[in-house]
Amino acid sequence: MARETAAKAAALAISALTIILCVGFDMPADRVGICSGSPVIHRLTYHFFHVSIPHVLMNDWCLLSVVFLYDISWLTLLGAFLIAASFPADSLSAILPGAFSLPTIGLSGVCYALMGRIAFMTERKIYYQLWLWFYIALGFAFPNVNGWLHLYCYLVGLFIGFINKPLP
Repeated sequence: MARETAAKAAALAISALTIILCVGFDMPADRVGICSGSPVIHRLTYHFFHVSIPHVLMNDWCLLSVVFLYDISWLTLLGAFLIAASFPADSLSAILPGAFSLPTIGLSGVCYALMGRIAFMTERKIYYQLWLWFYIALGFAFPNVNGWLHLYCYLVGLFIGFINKPLP
């Protein structure tokens, strides 16, 4: 119970921090985001910065929904941050030249890692998967949305959810 309470408090603090940073500090994405060749510190902090108020509100709503509805532990929340921080932008830029030249910011990688992690906890698994794959595909359709980050984080979260799912 304490682990879930700590995760809820952390999620609320993260949401407050992201809103404060979005409203109070207009940081350009190229100074804080991750892209091919970005410094390591950007990998640890890019989650907290957002492009606009709708962007931060959508990401915060998703984070809080998953953490509160599925009683995520603080270790799972930390794991989701590490998954998003480990996004292989440099390796993928060798395969897809120029694909990761624009910096990425926002909590969506963390959200997709959490949504992959809870995939085996949902009641309507096929329905859940169809919507998630639709959202991932939508990320590839819109410019300035890093669909590769969403796909990577979801697949890694899904793998971790699979190896940690309870036995029947």
